[in-house]
Amino acid sequence: MICWMNGRGFTIRRRFAGSYTTNSFSTGRPIAVTIGEQTRSRCLRILSGAMFNDLLYRQYGLHIHHAQHALTGAGSDTWLLTCTEGDYVLKFPVSSAIDHPAAEPKLCAFLRRHGIPACAFLKNHTGGYLSLDNDGRMFTVQQRFPGHTPDWNSASEALLLESAELLGRIHAVLQAYPTLPEGIGAGFFARMTPQRALESYRRSVAAALRLGDTESAADLTWRIGLMARFPAQQFDLNRLTCRNTHGDYFISQFLCKDGHLTAVIDWTSACVHPVIWEVMRSFAYAAPCCADGSIDRSLLGRYVHAYCRCGTLNDYDLENLDRLYFYQIAVCDYYGQYYASTAANRHIYLQQAKHAIRLLQSAF
Repeated sequence: MICWMNGRGFTIRRRFAGSYTTNSFSTGRPIAVTIGEQTRSRCLRILSGAMFNDLLYRQYGLHIHHAQHALTGAGSDTWLLTCTEGDYVLKFPVSSAIDHPAAEPKLCAFLRRHGIPACAFLKNHTGGYLSLDNDGRMFTVQQRFPGHTPDWNSASEALLLESAELLGRIHAVLQAYPTLPEGIGAGFFARMTPQRALESYRRSVAAALRLGDTESAADLTWRIGLMARFPAQQFDLNRLTCRNTHGDYFISQFLCKDGHLTAVIDWTSACVHPVIWEVMRSFAYAAPCCADGSIDRSLLGRYVHAYCRCGTLNDYDLENLDRLYFYQIAVCDYYGQYYASTAANRHIYLQQAKHAIRLLQSAF
């Protein structure tokens, strides 16, 4: 397959299933690009903007040999780069009401100064962290840490407790940082009510049936029934411990090597959350017992204890440890996000929906 970009003979040729090689504008060296079949058109669009060679060479002085599309994460478009200078991550972050990529480099620099293994961003030729590609899309380049991202509900107890203690350290360190945007707070509870969830689920079940997705339609029908009998939930935000935090702290944001954490990535949604929400959510996605919706109370107790080595929880927090997280996953329509999304990684919304319903069905 040959593509001609801007009349300069930019060649892309098939190398093996799901991969391509191309010649660099600046050096003429071969660059291998590995992608999934569903993201081939996106890859070609990025390549047509000279993203993998001329632009990154001019902006960062990087000589790229290989670029692999990362299919983790439901929002940002992320590429893993192998360069002469080292290994890096190219990220096209999403800006939204809950995602603030412009604030991420400064926050991560603060965290790293205080011993938290957060992302390390490269400055471009102007001295800034945010760059634009030829189509005006914002992107950043970060150092790539060693390690891999574990699967959901695959953490050993050692890794589980290590991650809990690290979350407590993050909350402690970020008390010295300026207040971040509100996450789960008064605005969330005003918007995310059982009645609105019921309306959203009805729209989503109709979409599922139109698409022949009978399994999701059955899940949504169960959720509709749950909303009809959902117990009234009242949370006193003044009594809950709320802290600056990662905002999306769970196992998919961990890099691990030899069974230990090497980094916590993706701080774009950093915000102020009730501490117990992030404690319970991170446990639910990491602990193997939660894969089928079960909760090992003894293990959860050890997780909370590990968190409290550096973090703090009051009695009201502990009383609402489950309730707040279950409320959030009960009223949030992940199926609706899945059907509305056009992202290559949209399947993650569906995985989140299935994970949540297993927990809810065990609890209710």
